[in-house]
Amino acid sequence: MSAVAGLASAVAVILGGSAARAQEPARDPVAAEALFKAARALVDKGDYAAGCPKFEASLALNPSASTMINLARCHEREGKVATAWHDYQRALVLNRETAGEQRRRSLEAIAQKEIAALEPRVPKLSVVVERAPSGVEVQRDGTTLPAAALGEPLPIDPGPHEIRASAPGHQTETRAITLAEGQTETVALTLRPLAASGVGAGAAPAKASEAPGGGVPAWAWVSGAAGIALVGASVGFLIDDLSAISALRENCREVPGGTYCNPGYDFAADNARKNRDLGLFVGLGGAGLVAMGVAVYGIVRSGGEKEPAPAQGAVALPWIAPSGAGASISGSF
Repeated sequence: MSAVAGLASAVAVILGGSAARAQEPARDPVAAEALFKAARALVDKGDYAAGCPKFEASLALNPSASTMINLARCHEREGKVATAWHDYQRALVLNRETAGEQRRRSLEAIAQKEIAALEPRVPKLSVVVERAPSGVEVQRDGTTLPAAALGEPLPIDPGPHEIRASAPGHQTETRAITLAEGQTETVALTLRPLAASGVGAGAAPAKASEAPGGGVPAWAWVSGAAGIALVGASVGFLIDDLSAISALRENCREVPGGTYCNPGYDFAADNARKNRDLGLFVGLGGAGLVAMGVAVYGIVRSGGEKEPAPAQGAVALPWIAPSGAGASISGSF
């Protein structure tokens, strides 16, 4: 019962988080202007280490095109040309709110010029998973890539990067790559199934009625192990669901007339991942609890048997499909 209650609580947390809307951060234009001036003074003296974080703080308090452009120059100076290129793109969006036609045109010209100059310098990385299995997840530097992003040459900062691919029932593969400015590369990954466990060469296979633990039938242990695996997998989808929700809140916010998302951010992919992961979490978690309940039944029943139990053929078989997941119990009890 405690496991069921825990699962229900987790589902409630997810449903609550899914329904919550990303709230626009509080604005403080006065403090933002003071931070901008302090940052400019430090940068003019060559102290970028102290000045650039103040541009970030000013942007958080009051997003503006001029602050975004200055922050882009900070990132470009650090060698993060892809990040700077994206910053200039954001500056064009923020520039729509700039007061004064002449200033707006001036900032737009600056951003467009810098974008054109950075374009050939930005590295691009494409990640491909050969014969991708069901439930595959690909991470680039710890950030999950949407399925629609696989195979696409995506902008990325120069330097070392780590690509990690995983899927249920498969070995995790990790690849490291270092990119230079203007370089375009493709990382191809192949996930191999985990080696199926079996009896050793020449050994007689165990009968279903043989109890590996003092009279407990084999099917009870198999069902319990399957239940634990299913619950563990459901927790993994819960974590990924929360990651998708966090990404949506970070990149999108409500603005007058609708919802604004950062340029280049794939809102639809993360929203679909959030909904998919919720269904898999509930389905796998529920199936896992059923399988563990069957295992408990077998263990409890075996404790009261005086004679060896007849051959048992029951086993819990997990399944995963595009529309959901679960487990089936087959055999005789």
